[in-house]
Amino acid sequence: MTTINKIAQWSKDKPIWWQHSLRLTLMHGKLDSEDLNEILKIAKMEHGLEKKNDNYPYCSSDLDFTGYFPEQHKVFLHSISDIQGVALLAENQTLEFSNENLIIIYGENGTGKSSYTNILKHCCLTRGDQPEIIGNAFNKNNPIPQAKISVICNEKKIQYFWNPEKPSIDILKSIRVFDSLSAHHYINKEDELGFKPIGLNLLSELSKAVNHVKLNMEEDNMANNGLINLPELTSCSVTAEFITKLSANTNEDDINLHIASVEELQRIEPLKKEIIQSKSQTVKIKKEELQQNIRILTPLKKICEDILNLLSDEAFENLKKQYVDKIKKETFAENMRQQTLKGLPLESIGGLNWLSLWQEAKNFIVKETKKKIFPLKKEEYCPLCLQEIDERSEKRMANLDKYLNAQAAKEAKKAKDLFDQNINELSNISLSLNSYEAALNLLNLHQDNLDKKFKKLFSKLEERKKLFSTSNLPEKIEKLDLKCIDELKYIFTNIEMQIESLYSDEDLLKLINKKELELSHLEDKKYVQENKENIISNIRRYKRIRMQDKILSECNTKSISDISSTINQSNVVQPLMDAFKNELSEFGFNRFNVEVDSRNKRGNQQFKISISNSKISTVAKIASEGEQRCIAIACFLAEMKADSRKSAVIFDDPVNSLSHGWSKRVAKRLVDESKERQVIIFTHSLTFCKLLLESAESKDIKHSNFTFERSFRDAGIIRCHAPWPALTTGGRIKALRKKLENIKKRSKNNTINQIHNECYNFYGYLRESWERLVEEKLLNKVVTRFERGIQTNRLSKLTDICQDDIDKINKAMKKCSTYLRGHDSATAIGEPYISIEEMEQDLNTIYNFSQELQNSPRCRS
Repeated sequence: MTTINKIAQWSKDKPIWWQHSLRLTLMHGKLDSEDLNEILKIAKMEHGLEKKNDNYPYCSSDLDFTGYFPEQHKVFLHSISDIQGVALLAENQTLEFSNENLIIIYGENGTGKSSYTNILKHCCLTRGDQPEIIGNAFNKNNPIPQAKISVICNEKKIQYFWNPEKPSIDILKSIRVFDSLSAHHYINKEDELGFKPIGLNLLSELSKAVNHVKLNMEEDNMANNGLINLPELTSCSVTAEFITKLSANTNEDDINLHIASVEELQRIEPLKKEIIQSKSQTVKIKKEELQQNIRILTPLKKICEDILNLLSDEAFENLKKQYVDKIKKETFAENMRQQTLKGLPLESIGGLNWLSLWQEAKNFIVKETKKKIFPLKKEEYCPLCLQEIDERSEKRMANLDKYLNAQAAKEAKKAKDLFDQNINELSNISLSLNSYEAALNLLNLHQDNLDKKFKKLFSKLEERKKLFSTSNLPEKIEKLDLKCIDELKYIFTNIEMQIESLYSDEDLLKLINKKELELSHLEDKKYVQENKENIISNIRRYKRIRMQDKILSECNTKSISDISSTINQSNVVQPLMDAFKNELSEFGFNRFNVEVDSRNKRGNQQFKISISNSKISTVAKIASEGEQRCIAIACFLAEMKADSRKSAVIFDDPVNSLSHGWSKRVAKRLVDESKERQVIIFTHSLTFCKLLLESAESKDIKHSNFTFERSFRDAGIIRCHAPWPALTTGGRIKALRKKLENIKKRSKNNTINQIHNECYNFYGYLRESWERLVEEKLLNKVVTRFERGIQTNRLSKLTDICQDDIDKINKAMKKCSTYLRGHDSATAIGEPYISIEEMEQDLNTIYNFSQELQNSPRCRS
């Protein structure tokens, strides 16, 4: 099991903020202050110290170790094409990598090299932050950045459509990228130059995150835990017990159960006076006093009960129901009357008022005429109008009696009578409190200002009485505050209970003690009411402390140290250390001897590089920038070897700002690495490009070359050749053969002048090739134009530079100077016509001389 496998398995049951620390390390390579503060926020969110924000679901999602697990298949990069929306890159280009393992890509600043490498850093695996993909600022309709990435995996070509929003792809993540920024994540030179292997750097950064969170939690818990110092309650009340037992488990809403109400606050002072008075009385006197209080309060209690029966909220609802019932039944009865008594001469006949007249007439006639039948029949005389009843009148009276005896009319009358009865009772009730002054004064002895509450209530009742007496009741009314009546009932009941409990002095003492306990409870509740904000603050602080303690309990780095030690003791670390030592040796890191050992301090597992037999034990203090860059590349390559990875590696300007000597070492090492895997190198350094080409040629390693160019509008225009200034003599001869072949093809259709112009160009390049031959072959690179120093140790190889050599070079240079642009010849003289065959012969001359110098013992390097 690899290091990453172990860490991935180990991290599954770890806190969310631990896992997010690993996530950020995977993304950035190392954690900066912004990352550490983000991790602190996530820890607080996880344990309720802060509200979870919109980013929390992502931070709590599963870790993505794509690309870090053991390699399943060797992956080669095949091509990048169909690029859209990436800076100024031309959209019709395809960067197709050949089958050679070594690919060298040169591009000057602004030609699109960085844009291509940014795409690769997004879809492949690199340590450090992914670069921002910038669109084309000059295109108003810039599309979403995208490209087609093709790879060869398990001998099959696979295509992927990439954009920055797509999830990681394991096959693409098998390809590693190294640049000058990621170099800083392979070595640590803050105190000691340290190699942090992939995987163990996760544990190192996690330890840093844990310690950062721990420090913040401990600082927040300082200064008496931030609790407000509150006076201690000494009574035995439930409120005092509640305050004494405040903790993180306390429900904040429960405070409201222990806050004194306005009525309770007004009860405190009268209760104190009552206790003092009770202590100076005998049982007999106290009992008589209480009985007298009952007699004083009874009338007020009775009138309140009577009033509420008529004017309470419930009474209003009942009255409203009666009113609605009355209207409903009257309407129904009236409709029935209209249908039954239709055609009668008077509109009011059959109404409720007329009904009273009818009933009186009926009583009079039955009583005075002693008739048993009513209404009167035909040919009888009406004693009221003294007229004979005819057939028409008999019929009308019969219909009227039938209607009046119907249930609807009876119900309507009954509803009206009930409503009128309630209204009459309301009109007769008195709402004056003048007769109850003694009762009100007595109530004030039990609770301050209770008389004012009664007066305010009775004022409201007076308004309600007028409202109830109107012909139309409102839909809703303001509810009454009956707390004063509730207080009256409580006081009344309490006095009755005291009377029943008082038989001896001992009973009186118990009563006094009970009142003292009540007073203590009220005073405690007053204390809570006055200190509510501070009590709430302490409860919240207790809860915060518990959450902080929970986080602190997760800040133990022992488990990190344990897994670091486990990994260190397994067979995972030793191959890595061996590979690293070999890499240092490959780079010729011999200016001083170094030792590699592992260390584990507070969960921070790291490989330490120190100087053997020296008082200065830290390489970082004396190693140059070039040496440190070589160490970083050695780290990078050592990881590939230790994990037995065979997939492609990409280097983006690996020697940026390095000296020629160190650049040469890096070039040699990367060329050697291409024997093992595909190595793709992007560089803007012409010198480094030349060093790569020279090293590849000297080792006879096949390679592909690309050059990026740009137009006025687009960048990333691909040319399938190396830049001319970086080519070796052999590379230039090959390039000239291609030029000559193209001239041959075009000679069939071109004019003589066109051929002459191409000859000028050809001989200009041929002259530069002779100059490069003198530098590389004849003088054995003793002096080169890209190096500052002179390689005097190569002079020993120069044993036989003869006159024939000098004559060949002078002759060739003279001819080249004749046919290149730059000298203004006399018009009459002109230049002789040069044939394709002669150009080919001149090219063979430099090739043969190059081969002679290369194979001759006199200058073989």
